[in-house]
Amino acid sequence: MKSSGKVYLVGAGPGDPGLITEKGRSILALADVILYDHLANPSLLLSAREDAERISVGKIGGRKNIPQKEINRLLVRNAQRGKIVVRLKGGDPILFGRGAEELLHLLRNRIACEVVPGVSAALAVPSCAGIPLTMRGVSSSVTILTGHEADLEDRNGVDWKNLLKADSTFVVLMGVRNLAEIVRRFLAAGKSPLLPAALVENGTTPRERVITAPLARIAHIARQRRITAPAILVVGKAVSLRKKVSRRAAVPLRGVRVLVTRPYAQAEGIVKLLERCGAIPYVNPLIRIRPARSFAPLDKEIRRVRGYGWIIFTSVNAVRAFMGRLHLRNLDARALAGVRICAIGGATEAELRRWGVRAECVPPSFTTAAIVRKLSSRGEVKGRSFLLPRSDLAGRELPDALARLGGRCVEVHAYRTVISERILRELGTLITKERIDFILLTSPSIAEGYARMLKKISAEKFHAPLCAAIGPVTAMAARTLGLKVAVEAKQHTDEGLVAAIVHYWKRKQAHRIGSVPV
Repeated sequence: MKSSGKVYLVGAGPGDPGLITEKGRSILALADVILYDHLANPSLLLSAREDAERISVGKIGGRKNIPQKEINRLLVRNAQRGKIVVRLKGGDPILFGRGAEELLHLLRNRIACEVVPGVSAALAVPSCAGIPLTMRGVSSSVTILTGHEADLEDRNGVDWKNLLKADSTFVVLMGVRNLAEIVRRFLAAGKSPLLPAALVENGTTPRERVITAPLARIAHIARQRRITAPAILVVGKAVSLRKKVSRRAAVPLRGVRVLVTRPYAQAEGIVKLLERCGAIPYVNPLIRIRPARSFAPLDKEIRRVRGYGWIIFTSVNAVRAFMGRLHLRNLDARALAGVRICAIGGATEAELRRWGVRAECVPPSFTTAAIVRKLSSRGEVKGRSFLLPRSDLAGRELPDALARLGGRCVEVHAYRTVISERILRELGTLITKERIDFILLTSPSIAEGYARMLKKISAEKFHAPLCAAIGPVTAMAARTLGLKVAVEAKQHTDEGLVAAIVHYWKRKQAHRIGSVPV
C-alpha cells in the first residue's frame, strides 16, 4: 500500500513573485500537485517541476468558483495517493483566508501537513505603496480587518464598533464590494470624515493603482476610478505620510497581460524579460516536449555521426534530446570531432555550449533562406551530408531546400511535440478570464495548437488577444492557419520578441492618446 503524501499550505506573497519566501519556492519545486489561488502570481509556477499537476482553484468575486468542499477533497485525495501537494495561497496562507479551515480538515483526515508562512498583503502592500503603517508620533499600532462580510452586521463575529475606537492604522482586506458600508462603520465609531484613507489596487504588481482621499470621500472616488478587487483599504494618519513620487520607475508594458505558451522549462527567460518591462506573464504551455517513441533511429545516427559533414540543431529541445542520448551511451562532445555544427538561434548556440560543443555556423535569422544562404556562402551544401535531429512535427522546408542544392539530408526524430487537448480546453477560459492582451507564438507547433483551440470555443464569448510571433517562420505558419499576427519580431530571439511587443504597444498607446479629442 502506497504511503500517504503530505500537504504544504504555502503563502505566495502579495503579488510580486519576488516576495515569496525561499522556503516556499523550494517546496514548490518538490510538488507533485499544486492547487493555486487566483491571487498567486502565475509566474511562481515556473518554480514547479514540468510534470507537476497544476490546478486552478482561485475564487474570484462575482464568478462561478470551485466550492471549498471540493478544494478540501482534492487536497485529501491527492495526499492519500502519496502525492506531495502544495496549496499555494495569496499572501499568508492563514491570515483571513480559508487556510486554517483547510489545515483542520487535513488534520481531521490524518493527513500530514505543514504551513509555510507568506508575506501578508496586509503589511506588504501599504509599505510598497509608500504608506508606513507605523511611525513614532503618528501611529504605534496596526489593526487588520476583513471587509468581506462587513454588511452582515453581527453574524461575522467582528465587533467593529469597539475595534474602530482605537487610535491605530487600520488595514481592511477584501473590502471593495462593501466599501461604502465599511466607511459608514468607521464614521459611526466616531472617526473623523477627514481622516486620511487610501485604496491600493493590485499592490506590489505592475498594475498597482493608489488613490487617497478623506475617509468620507474614499468610496465615492473609488467608484469614479473604478477600483476593483484585489484592493486594500488603509485608514489612519499614517496615510498622509505616503510618498508623493511612485516607488516604481516607468515601464513600457505596465499591466499588459501576456500569455507565454512555451513549456515551463523554457519559459523562465522570456518571463523575466516581460516582468522587467512591467508586463504580467501567464505561463500556460500549449505544447509538451516528450521523448521520441523509439530511440533506435537516433541511436543509429549517433553511432555513425562522424560520417556526417554537418549537424543542424534547430532548437534547444533538439540539442537536449541529442546530447542527452549521447551521454546515455557514455559519450560526450568528443564523439562529434570532425563534424561541423550549425545552430539556429542564440539560445540553441548557448545550449550547445553548456554541453561543451561549439557551433561553427549560426545564421543571423531563423529562416530557411538564411540558413541555406549562410551554408552556401561557405561552399558547404553541394555534396555535403547533413543530420537534422528534430521534432516529429518539423516541416520539410529546410531539408528540401538543402536537397535542391545538392545536399544529402537525414532527418531523425529526437523528440516529440505533443499538443494537449486538455490544455486546449482550458486555454480559452484563461484568456477570457484574465483578459490577456498578447499571446506569444514561438514556434509553428504552438501556432497550430492555438489555431486548434480557436476551433473549439464559442467566438461570441472569446476575448481574442493579439498574436506576437517570434519570427517569419512562425508568423507564416500562423497566417497559413488563419491567425492574424499583430507583432513579428525582427530579431528572432526572446529579447527581439519582447522589444517588438514594446514597440507595438507604445505606438498603440500613442495613437490612442492622439485620437482623444482635446
